Amino acid sequence: MKKLLVVVEYQTDFVTGALANPLAEPLEAGIAARVTQHLAEGGAVIFTLDTHPDVYEETREGRFLPVPHCIRGTEGWQLHGALRTYMQGTHDGVMLVEKGAFGAASLPGAAMTMCGGTPQEIEICGVVTDICVISNAILLHSAFLETPVKIRADLCAAMSKEQHESALNILRGMGYDIVGG
Repeated sequence: MKKLLVVVEYQTDFVTGALANPLAEPLEAGIAARVTQHLAEGGAVIFTLDTHPDVYEETREGRFLPVPHCIRGTEGWQLHGALRTYMQGTHDGVMLVEKGAFGAASLPGAAMTMCGGTPQEIEICGVVTDICVISNAILLHSAFLETPVKIRADLCAAMSKEQHESALNILRGMGYDIVGG
């Protein structure tokens, strides 16, 4: 069993692109350092990628959030900044998981593959705290009920500090360990 780090949607469209968030931009160095450290410690890393088709506006999410973003293959779909290197070539201990909705239904299976079974521990960071981070945390917790799940508060961001804190309070109330902030 391995420890798992999940980096949720740290993609250009959520940092400086179509759904730019100034609170997300300062996270780049910390997330990159955490990924490097986690891999050096022998852990596994999964990057989730919000992934939409060219006809995003015709999807259920597109009708709910009418801002085209993370269209597969575009600049905005890429991991942001220093993390982009993980989209190029193969990296030991790293997997990319595309998802078309807020939560990645395939994430628990990917976690099992990357960890050789149930993860020993799960740590989550990324954006957006009150949408995709919380959705994927719940998916992972539901799949691995006895596995400790940590949320890196200092490496997550929502569109406002209030939304970020509200999401952390919900996660805290559900028994997640909120660390780093």
